[in-house]
Amino acid sequence: MNAKSVYFEVFLVDHFNVKTTLSNKHLKDLLPSILAQVEELREEQPYLLLSTWEQLIPEEWRPMARAVSFDQGVLIIHVSNATLYTLLMRHHKEELLKKLKKKFPQNKIKALILRMG
Repeated sequence: MNAKSVYFEVFLVDHFNVKTTLSNKHLKDLLPSILAQVEELREEQPYLLLSTWEQLIPEEWRPMARAVSFDQGVLIIHVSNATLYTLLMRHHKEELLKKLKKKFPQNKIKALILRMG
């Protein structure tokens, strides 16, 4: 098992909020819905978007701005420096969003959210 498959499995567990609960539903009834959701995730390849984030920003920003999640078209970026946060919000957010949409049209990116953290 390689790092990408481990990440994808963790992403799936997190994305679908998998919990172990008792149910009277049969697997054959649940499987089509789950497989459709997995196929949608496979097509979007969110792990590629997250790993490519660093290539879109200047090298000096990389340690201070990291992509942490992509779900339902929203990419969350944690920024650890207040000055960089302000710079990104005021001058670079729209430009970065355009770059992401161009590079990953299949992901249907709706928003880029920057958070201090």
